[in-house]
Amino acid sequence: MQKILLVEDNFDNSTLVRLLLERNGFQVNAAENGAQGMLIAQKDKPNLILLDLDMPVMDGWTFIREFKADPDLREIPIVVVTAHLLPGERNLVIEAGCAGYVSKPFKVSDLLAEVRRCLL
Repeated sequence: MQKILLVEDNFDNSTLVRLLLERNGFQVNAAENGAQGMLIAQKDKPNLILLDLDMPVMDGWTFIREFKADPDLREIPIVVVTAHLLPGERNLVIEAGCAGYVSKPFKVSDLLAEVRRCLL
């Protein structure tokens, strides 16, 4: 079973995405901010990270920089899932080393397709 780490500070969003992924056969671990997400990623080595950008303690951009600087983690794909991604920022996400992005609000089919694409 493939493991996904969901890094999302909004409880409702986290619960919804977690249930969606678990019902589609994924094992999901969740973190409320980037700092907690980094600790979980270092310990559990998930197959994929779903990451919000706008979070307390450590935002998504800082998480991406630190994650990609860690040789034990940098090959794990990151998909940004955020409502705050402006058109120009989409390129920044890819340039930062992320595998993809999904804009909130999202269609369930779009999120699942991006998850599956990045896990191939």
